[in-house]
Amino acid sequence: MEELKKTPLNEVHRKLNARIMDFAGWELPVWYTSILEEHKAVRDSAGIFDVSDMGRVWVTGNKAGSFLDSILTRPAQDLEVGSSHLSMMCLENGGVLDDLWLFRVRADRYLIVWNAANARRKLDWLTRRAGSDRDIKIRDVSASTVMIAVQGPAACDLESLGRVTHLPRFGYAETKIGDMKVSVGRTGYTGEDGFEIIAEAALAVPLWESFTEQGVKPCGLGARDSLRLEAGMLLCGQDMDSSTNPFEADLGWLVDLERDDFVGREALVEIKSRGVGRKLVGFRMEGREIARTGYPIYTSGLEIGKVTSGGYAPTLGLNIGLGYVPVELSAIGTGIEIMLRNKLAPARIVKKRFYKRGV
Repeated sequence: MEELKKTPLNEVHRKLNARIMDFAGWELPVWYTSILEEHKAVRDSAGIFDVSDMGRVWVTGNKAGSFLDSILTRPAQDLEVGSSHLSMMCLENGGVLDDLWLFRVRADRYLIVWNAANARRKLDWLTRRAGSDRDIKIRDVSASTVMIAVQGPAACDLESLGRVTHLPRFGYAETKIGDMKVSVGRTGYTGEDGFEIIAEAALAVPLWESFTEQGVKPCGLGARDSLRLEAGMLLCGQDMDSSTNPFEADLGWLVDLERDDFVGREALVEIKSRGVGRKLVGFRMEGREIARTGYPIYTSGLEIGKVTSGGYAPTLGLNIGLGYVPVELSAIGTGIEIMLRNKLAPARIVKKRFYKRGV
């Protein structure tokens, strides 16, 4: 069995007595105190996450922009320097290889941040697409860097982030926190304002402590998952994968079919033209039952789909989930049932963005 990978903050997590688990081949904390407490900290103030399992890949060179345009569903060269956007890599058949953040650092310098799952497959795919073109350079810096996320409404009040709190949403800057050189994006995966910060691995501990010493609460994967689910954010490999296309996953807004060819475009044009047979929806349980990944979805005694994500939403005090159902049964307000332990529990389709700050 392959040994689990460890982030540069592994010893910090252990000293804090975190509950550790295997996530996509990494040793990562599930929680430090409790999922509920950590979830609440992010919604009410600020929390810090070790997200070093995510891949960090530089794509540089004179043809970097045109190369990325040829493989991503949104045009890289439309990004302004110092900004970012969410995009996707699709296979030739339109299936989702991954969703990712793309940052444009300079005219010919881009940073990809993608999910931990299948990192080697994605890097090989990217490298193979670039071929031997010397005007395209690909460098994976995941192992030599640390990445943390500071999320929550109080993130902008942190003294150590004073230099970047002016960044617009999705902005990017290279700056310093104390005397530490960092790259900062105003991005996140919790439904709250916040920042994702990358630095050399040697700076991992002092960078982490620069926030925890200001009272920012360490948070684990449990809260990260409940926060993203409340915000209606999808987890690649669970809510979508290579057997799913962006239109089924209700992510058509991440696909620009009006531009020149990119990997999967022909298939995606055809899929959009003929329409999809199923759609990812959000649902709310009518009772106290909790839906989990893989549970069957029923209506009128017939199985019509599967739950992809489900759990308790602490901010809302509800049990919620995501799953695929036939398009004709996907309207808001439609009643469905979830099979739990050989018993059908009632649920109702609602908007996928269950939580939104200020609403």
